[in-house]
Amino acid sequence: MGGAASAHNRSVSYSTWTIAGNELVADLRLPTSNLNPLGLDPADAQTAHLLADRVGTQFLVWSGDAPCAMDHSEAHRSGSIFRVHAQWRCKERATRLRSDFLRDVIPGHLHLLQWRSGAALQGPYALSNAQPELAIQAAPPEASQYLGLGAEHILQGWDHLAFLVVLLLGAASWSQLAWRVTGFTVGHSLTLALATLAGVHPAPALIESFIALTIVCTAAERVFSGHPRAIVNSALLATVLAAIGVYTGTLPWTLMLAVVLLSFGAYTDPRLDGLRTALFGLFHGFGFASVLGDLNAGQTVPPLPLFAFNLGVELGQLAFVVPLWWLMRRWSALRTPWVPAAVLALGTAWYLQRLT
Repeated sequence: MGGAASAHNRSVSYSTWTIAGNELVADLRLPTSNLNPLGLDPADAQTAHLLADRVGTQFLVWSGDAPCAMDHSEAHRSGSIFRVHAQWRCKERATRLRSDFLRDVIPGHLHLLQWRSGAALQGPYALSNAQPELAIQAAPPEASQYLGLGAEHILQGWDHLAFLVVLLLGAASWSQLAWRVTGFTVGHSLTLALATLAGVHPAPALIESFIALTIVCTAAERVFSGHPRAIVNSALLATVLAAIGVYTGTLPWTLMLAVVLLSFGAYTDPRLDGLRTALFGLFHGFGFASVLGDLNAGQTVPPLPLFAFNLGVELGQLAFVVPLWWLMRRWSALRTPWVPAAVLALGTAWYLQRLT
C-alpha cells in the first residue's frame, strides 16, 4: 500500500510555456521519482534523450487547424529533476495544445502547466486523461485556477488525508475537532507562506518523512487509547522510528526529541493538543508548497494566487472533514480499532520508504 500511494501522491510533471510571436517554447520539469514506471535509470545517459523524444512526440501544438512543427527538444538532469527544453514554430500564433505525455505507461499521469506571454503568467492548468487538451490564451493569471489546484492537491494527497482521518478519529467532540483542524490550518498556512514568499525550503526528504511520522504519531494515539501504558507505548514507537530517521541522516536529533515530547500532547488539554497539531501542520505546509515550487520552477508566487491556493486547500479540507465526521458519528464500523491500525501501518510504510 505504501508503494502504491506514495508521496504526494501521484505521477506529476510540470512545465512553463512561453509565447513569443509564432514560436512556443516549453520548459518541462519531471521529478526523477517518475522514472521507475518507465523503467528508466536516472544515471543512464540515454534517459535524457528518451525523455526529449517523448516530449517531441507526446506534446502536440496547433495553430488553428494546422499543426506546428517542432524545432528541437533537448533534456538534461538537474539534481532530482529532469528538465526538457523544447520549441515549436507555427505559421501563426499557437492556439491549442494536447498532452499525452507519459500516459501510455502511467495512465493517471497529471501534467501541470502555465503560459507566459510577455509579463503575464496564466494558469495553472491540469492536463490528464479527462482533459488532455486546452486552448492557448494570453491573459493574466486567474486566482480561481490556483483555488482549484489547492483543493485538488489536498484531495489527492493521500498522506494529508490519512493525517486528517486520524485527527477525526481522535476527536471526542466537535469542539476538540475544531481545535485540531484550526491548529492544522494555522500551521500549514504559515509554512506555505514562508516557503513561497520568503524562499524557506527545508530538505524535501526531511519534510516528506516527517509528514509520514506525524501520521504515525496521531494514529498510534488511537491504537493505544485506553491502554494503561498508552503514553509510554506511543512515545516508544515515536522514539524508535525517529531514531531510525536520525541514523539515516534524514532527521536531525532535535526533531526526534520534539516527536517524543509531542506524542504526549494527545493526553492533555485540547488546546495543547491543537498546538501539537499546529506544529505538525508546519511540515504539511512545506509539503503543500512543493507543488507551487515545482509548478513555478522556484520563482516567487504572487500573494493573490498564493492566497487562492491556500483557500483551495482549506475548502478541500472542509469538503473531506465535514462529511467524514458526520459519517463517523453514525457508522460505528469507522470507530473500530482496525481503522487507526491500518493508518498506522500505512504511515509507517511511507515513513520508512521516504528515508534516504
